[in-house]
Amino acid sequence: AEGLTGLMRTATSKNLFTSYQVGSMKEDVNILQYADDTLFFGAATSANVRVLKSVLRCYELASGLKINYTKSQFGCLGKSEAWCRDATNFLNCSQTGTPFSYLGIPVGSSPTSRSVWQPIINKFESKLASWKHRCLSMGGRITLINSVLTALPIYLLSFYRISKKVVHKIVSIQRNFLWGGDNVSSKIPWVKWDNVCLPKSKGGLGIKDLNKLNAALLGKWGWNLANNQHELWARILLSKYGGWQSLLYGRNSAHISPWWRDLKSVFQQQQHNILTTNLRWKVGNGAKVQFWLDKWRGDDLTLKDKYPALFQISLHQDATINLMGQVADNRWDWRFQWRRNLFDHEIDSMAVFMEDIADVHIHPSSMDSLIWRADNTGSYSTKSAYNLLMVDSTSLAEDTVFRSLWNLKIPPRATAFAWRLLKNRLPTKVNLRRRQVALSSYRCPLCDVEEETVDHLLFSCTSTRSLWWEVLSWVSRVGPFPIDPKSHFIQFSHWNSKRHLDKRWEVLWIALSMTIWKHRNSVVFKNHIFSPEKVMDEALFHTWSWLKCMDKDFHIHFNQWSTNLKEELS
Repeated sequence: AEGLTGLMRTATSKNLFTSYQVGSMKEDVNILQYADDTLFFGAATSANVRVLKSVLRCYELASGLKINYTKSQFGCLGKSEAWCRDATNFLNCSQTGTPFSYLGIPVGSSPTSRSVWQPIINKFESKLASWKHRCLSMGGRITLINSVLTALPIYLLSFYRISKKVVHKIVSIQRNFLWGGDNVSSKIPWVKWDNVCLPKSKGGLGIKDLNKLNAALLGKWGWNLANNQHELWARILLSKYGGWQSLLYGRNSAHISPWWRDLKSVFQQQQHNILTTNLRWKVGNGAKVQFWLDKWRGDDLTLKDKYPALFQISLHQDATINLMGQVADNRWDWRFQWRRNLFDHEIDSMAVFMEDIADVHIHPSSMDSLIWRADNTGSYSTKSAYNLLMVDSTSLAEDTVFRSLWNLKIPPRATAFAWRLLKNRLPTKVNLRRRQVALSSYRCPLCDVEEETVDHLLFSCTSTRSLWWEVLSWVSRVGPFPIDPKSHFIQFSHWNSKRHLDKRWEVLWIALSMTIWKHRNSVVFKNHIFSPEKVMDEALFHTWSWLKCMDKDFHIHFNQWSTNLKEELS
């Protein structure tokens, strides 16, 4: 769309892909018909419009199809309103204005305009209606955000650079939905959004960071530009802006399009340097690779950075590899030209330099190609680029506890509860006080002795401590256990040499913890009496039902399971 000056959208009885070239006395008009019957043509004049109508008539006669002009639209960029109106009257069709949508991409409006992103925002608001969060558990809300909502803006994100205001609006919608809020009121965001967007193995929920996803999607344009320079769109960018080298090193000006400016920012901004550091040239004929400025020797430095003194006296600082030598006697000979003779202290550096490039093989019949080192295939992928950007933005290492948690095939609501528990983000009374929520009392609702913290409520309260002791008695184990949730989970579940038994203990730990929290809420909000016997029975049933779903070899009836716990857990 860089050189688009005229457009006509025609309605036919069948979609075809055809190309025409119509000659006139003074100029040629190139007309392309795409799959949705949209006709683009060059500089529009009155003669062009007459030729266009003649071409459409010839198309009708040749194809047997009939163009419905009442359903067709005509528009032109760079012409007056009166001229466009006369042209539409001549073609007997309606007039299309700007901006308009072509293949789902808004044309004629600034990418930073809210009107471009408003349809996406509206879809988010409709998908995340306030009634839905009341019908879904937190696990269901996480699944909805990950599987559906992250995919909604991908099409636009792969073409336009998203603005900070739009990101803030979309993130606020996602955050309110995740924590149970709506468009009118919001709930407490218990975990920082940057941590929510971390991979699950690092303690996050794996929700996509829109800024980094946008950069990873736009990065593919640069990859395709370097490797597919023969394609039409790449040739246009090459002739207009300079192609790949301009993308990496070119400066902004008032004459470049917003799309090209945003694409350059992806490769030139400091926070996205990890994309360029993972790109390497594989030398073929050397026609695309700049000898001094590109990375093609297998390390992270260009020859300019490794040999700055030699670069300063070179006469061909911007030359490509194929211009730095020639083939002689079936081998490649380097031919360097310097602004002056080498000084004595530069001779040793020159010797190292020549040794460094001595093993380079130039193949005149093969093409240069760009290699993406972050993927085993060598080809750029959005997933690998996004993972690189996420790794670059955090120094957190993988946490084996969270990795084990998300690998369990249990209901999402149970996994989401365990995630909050391990991060100490449950709405206990002490946690509510830290967030300035006033309550009449901050004591434990079960014992009414100590303050209600996660550690006390689940592991050290007199009403719940006996539950964990009872579980240990089944397999003749003894404590003591730590009261920190993560340490308690590790020590409780990872004691057996058989991994499948460890999984059973992990499931039991989650089921018992979640059941204790459920009955605690019944005490607080419904004035029920806390019964340890009911808690244990319900926890065992949850454990049995989850194991039956996650283990294909687990076919034990519940009665047999509950009466032979020692055999099943040891």
